[in-house]
Amino acid sequence: MIGLDTNILVRYLTQDDEQQWQQAVTLIQQNQPCFIANIVLCELVWVLKGGNYRFHKDEIINTLEAMLHSSAF
Repeated sequence: MIGLDTNILVRYLTQDDEQQWQQAVTLIQQNQPCFIANIVLCELVWVLKGGNYRFHKDEIINTLEAMLHSSAF
């Protein structure tokens, strides 16, 4: 099982850096279950809400729901 941190998830979801996004995709799509700690989910929401991203509440909810239904996580 692979433990993912906030940075990997942010790169995967936002595609804000092509090289880091490709690395995140490769890691997540290795057909191994990925573990995400509760604190990482909290940090992810905090990062997506602020800074450069400014995701709206509905976008964050939809993103988290998609992650919960994904076989990768």
